Amino acid sequence: MPNQTPLTGSQLPIEIAPGGYTLQAPELFGRVTKMSGTESATRSDSGHYEDRLLEAMQQVEVHTQNVFEIEVTADTLAGSPFSTIRSGDLLVATRENEPAIVLRAPSLGDQVEQVVLYTDEAGVSRWIFPEIANSQTAGATRGGSGEIIFHLPRNGAPTPPVAADEQASRGPISKLGRRLVRVLAWSTDDIVGQGALAVATRWETARRPYALRPLPFTDGEPRVAWDTVRQGRALLLIHGTFSSSRSAFAHLPQTTIDQLCHLYGGRLFAFDHPSLHHSTQQNAQTLLDLLPAGIELNLDILTHSRGGLLGRELTERLPDLNRAGRQLKIHKAILVAAPNRGTILTDGDHGIEMLDRYTNLLTSLPDNAYTLTIEGILLVVKLLLHGALKGLPGLQNMYPKGEYLQRLNASLAHDTQYYALAANFTPSAPGLLARFGKWAADKYIDGVFGEDNDGVVPTRGSYECEPESPGFPVLPERLVVFEKDDQIHHCNYFTSERLNRQIIEWLST
Repeated sequence: MPNQTPLTGSQLPIEIAPGGYTLQAPELFGRVTKMSGTESATRSDSGHYEDRLLEAMQQVEVHTQNVFEIEVTADTLAGSPFSTIRSGDLLVATRENEPAIVLRAPSLGDQVEQVVLYTDEAGVSRWIFPEIANSQTAGATRGGSGEIIFHLPRNGAPTPPVAADEQASRGPISKLGRRLVRVLAWSTDDIVGQGALAVATRWETARRPYALRPLPFTDGEPRVAWDTVRQGRALLLIHGTFSSSRSAFAHLPQTTIDQLCHLYGGRLFAFDHPSLHHSTQQNAQTLLDLLPAGIELNLDILTHSRGGLLGRELTERLPDLNRAGRQLKIHKAILVAAPNRGTILTDGDHGIEMLDRYTNLLTSLPDNAYTLTIEGILLVVKLLLHGALKGLPGLQNMYPKGEYLQRLNASLAHDTQYYALAANFTPSAPGLLARFGKWAADKYIDGVFGEDNDGVVPTRGSYECEPESPGFPVLPERLVVFEKDDQIHHCNYFTSERLNRQIIEWLST
């Protein structure tokens, strides 16, 4: 086939596509197949979410430059110590210090950036950023003249059998027994010209606008019936980072929604808000501004992830906001996976780990929820190359050593009852093992955090604060921690029958 190139074990770079695409993979044998983006999305063995990934890419103006499928049939260095592999002609390693092979791609100019979304044989995806760019005259920076270099993992992933009911949860571009390398590109004109914060602001204003939405969710833009909501205690749902109300609470079973509607007399609504370019203080102020003038509300709140910090702004820092005569009384707050001590993933040094974890954990979401959330991930991929994480107030609210959490955790006493749900996650189910590969090891999952976590947020941070704040640590009778055998992670809490029962029980008493 004209689009296939044999891997011959050569020490030299092998051309795998016209225009300067080469792969240097000494002692590896097999073949590389060049594919189009649409072809890879429609092949019968493609990942369940790939079409959704392509849809999300369009929304953030990221384009597919090339897609390569790598099939390795033999590796004469398999099982060799890393030092032996690195003693040959190719002395390179991945960001995780694994033996690497080298993909070279042509530079597309100073105004274009490129990145690789790599998916291994087990369906685990990772973002691979450029190492360096070379020109014939001098070492150029990324995006300059010459070529862009990516270090891809040399070793393959183990591929245990995947149960039929796990096929839909494989990674966004998984290929059983093959590795998929997607080279993505985007123009940097707006980022360089306007700045990362301006780009995030423009995108979120269009794709994550502020809104108050009644539940159950329906198509269109129905308005909250305030005359009904103000007649008794109501329930407010608040989503987390990269998300929206529809995606964050997509897993809530219809039976749970029906029970909540009955419990609150239909007084359920959710708050959609940007989570990148606005801080939680700005989110909270805008929520108040969207409420009818002079309204008095009695509320319980159910939050997920960063939404917990926003909820705490309403319970602990309400006097700091401009209420303009509006009155809120929050009786109970259920905080699911709240980053009360932050998450190290918002540190710029760990931004790629954040992207990797979210990208893989999101595969548990329904189609539409996946599409909405991966859009935010793709936006951050673009901005991360410009060192922009520290310029996004919404993410910096979760920085463990930041001023924001120090201020929030020094709040005054309040009357709200806090409840918390947290998880200690390590994949162990057969399907998850197939998808997460080496993530199954505690050492890898907990290595970035140095403690138990749900894949994104430290476990103890979901119910403890530093320094201690009123309401924390959450009382034992108001706390549920899912352990490893429960297989609950940051993006699938609401799939748990136990969690749904517990929410109803807490809110009913």
